[in-house]
Amino acid sequence: MPEDLQTINNHYELAIIGCGPAGMAAALNAKIRNRDFIFLGTEDCSPKLSKAPQIENWLGFPEISGEDLRQLFLKHIKEKGIEIVPFKVTNIYPGPPYTLMGKDQSLEADAIIIAIGVSVGKLFPGEAELLGSGVGYCATCDGPLYKDKKVAIVSYNQEGEDEANFMADFCSKVYYIPYYSSELLRLDPRIEVKKMKVKAIVGSEKVKQLDLGEEQLSLDGVFIIRDTLPAEQLISGLEMEDSAIKVNHKLETSMPGLFAAGDCTGQPFQLIKAAGEGGTAALQAVRYLDTLKK
Repeated sequence: MPEDLQTINNHYELAIIGCGPAGMAAALNAKIRNRDFIFLGTEDCSPKLSKAPQIENWLGFPEISGEDLRQLFLKHIKEKGIEIVPFKVTNIYPGPPYTLMGKDQSLEADAIIIAIGVSVGKLFPGEAELLGSGVGYCATCDGPLYKDKKVAIVSYNQEGEDEANFMADFCSKVYYIPYYSSELLRLDPRIEVKKMKVKAIVGSEKVKQLDLGEEQLSLDGVFIIRDTLPAEQLISGLEMEDSAIKVNHKLETSMPGLFAAGDCTGQPFQLIKAAGEGGTAALQAVRYLDTLKK
């Protein structure tokens, strides 16, 4: 993966978000059709697949382990010269062209395929209602707005430690609430750790408190760091159905040029379904892009 994010262009025909089986299948088909695309993922593509002891329904590979199959997927896209760019999308502004926001920069794409899998857990009570009014997903993006204020970082991974350390330089108080079991490795001593579970984010027009059950924290902001953002929070106005992105048989969403594939489109949560949808979404995205040129 490229370490220098300055190598990212300002505009692409297609952006593929998520490097699980659906995303990899989409990227492979976009590459075969010689499209100008960017493939956005993480260091650890498809950890769920890697943990599967045995896959029995992948045609041609009976009784292969999930990790062996994952490595074959990664080898395939590497041999095709496809790069997985470690760019975490924090927000998408509607288009086309769509604007994909990251921590340090942004890019545009005429079409998007969302293949982010299933987000971790449900939204916290009050999270959706107070999004943009004290609730956010990127502390380093909004840090200066919270100068001399109190915030909490609720994190599902160690990336949150860096976010909390950044905020400690701006805020009068920073609380850190880890939702992962591994050791806290690099947390600034100014930060107060609360090993409790969030019951609710409280406020009417803006965040006022974080309800931890045994304790109520008076706050001005709450930042939630997940491996994957909930799809409905990634882009405003996206139509959902049963907590999944609503798509038709062409994998089109409710927004023009925006496609979705894999577990984020709902059950069944099957590997073969995810890969098939990823390939289909790429083919449909190519057709859509061709219509833009006419």
